[in-house]
Amino acid sequence: MLRGIEWLFVVVLVGNVGTALSNPDPIITGPVVREGLVLYDALALSIKDTLSLYLPFFLARAMLRTSKDLRDFMRVLVTGGLIYSVLALIEIRLSPQLHNWIYGFHQMDFSMTMRFGGYRPMIFMLTGLATAMFILGTAIAAAVRWRAGMSKPWAMLWLSFILLLCKSTGAIIYAIFVIPLAAYVKKPRMWLPLGLALMVISFPLLRGTDIFPTDTLVEWAQNISEERALSLWFRFDQEDQLLERARERMIFGWGLYSRNRVFDPETGEDLSITDGDWMIQFGTRGVVGFVALYGMLVFAIFVAQRRLKRIPDRRERLLLSGLALISALITVDLLPNGLFNYLPFFFAGALVGLAEGISKRADRERRRLRRQRAAKGREKRTSLQMR
Repeated sequence: MLRGIEWLFVVVLVGNVGTALSNPDPIITGPVVREGLVLYDALALSIKDTLSLYLPFFLARAMLRTSKDLRDFMRVLVTGGLIYSVLALIEIRLSPQLHNWIYGFHQMDFSMTMRFGGYRPMIFMLTGLATAMFILGTAIAAAVRWRAGMSKPWAMLWLSFILLLCKSTGAIIYAIFVIPLAAYVKKPRMWLPLGLALMVISFPLLRGTDIFPTDTLVEWAQNISEERALSLWFRFDQEDQLLERARERMIFGWGLYSRNRVFDPETGEDLSITDGDWMIQFGTRGVVGFVALYGMLVFAIFVAQRRLKRIPDRRERLLLSGLALISALITVDLLPNGLFNYLPFFFAGALVGLAEGISKRADRERRRLRRQRAAKGREKRTSLQMR
């Protein structure tokens, strides 16, 4: 049964229908014809969304509800990171081959694994970027567990070292700022996850009005390498073109079959390169679909922030705020990069389920204690009256 934040997924499904109904016209560019949409396309996309986006969110929210679930989840996350670290070392030394050895093919263009004179591990994920973000999440979990007095610092230090070897610039920059915060901030707070969440949901507006500091970020990237700066500039340039295209059908977007991209009017050649998932979703689903889909990721953090103050145990607050930080960073990474797996929605669902479940249990315990105190007070007054 749908509850609270899950109603946003209903808006996603309604938006799919709106996208199909508002895009019946074919797109003709030279000799290439891209067909219009019908209601069957809305049905197909809705089934895909349900299985790949809503189901991970729902399962995580339903399965992870208690304090024990929170402790176990963070411990399993760190354990998974330690296992992945061993596999990462193999691929850093021998090149990303594990997927090829087991399944018989590489997940993507092998040249994309080469960075800074070495290899970027992919292991069993779609790209090295996805692997680096997963390692970052496990390092944050290890830092939070150490801060809560539940483990030694070696796991955090080891996973941070492996993250450096992953050679993913974005994940390393995130780590420089957030891992020290997770490790040394004594009082759990949600201001950073909340700030990141607000940036994500407002990003189309920031980019569309040129408020987001794209030029400044390109200048900073030049301090790292000319190649990184050129790559970042190219991404922003492509986003500008795709944003101009998206403005033509702002409400429900352009829909499937790459209709949201820019094509040569004479040859029909595809001129666009889409890196960030936010731009893909905004162009294909429009404002309605983007706000609803990303709202599931963003409002999970607001739910956790609202519930955090009702959780009395400091360790639980630390772990929950750490999970919120992981969820926020993985969501932020959808701005420059693609949606490579279901983890953003799984983490968001876990965050909502744990925040709701633990806070409700704490509320019940407070009510029980109040009833006990009230009963004792009545017994004391009755005893005094009888005397």
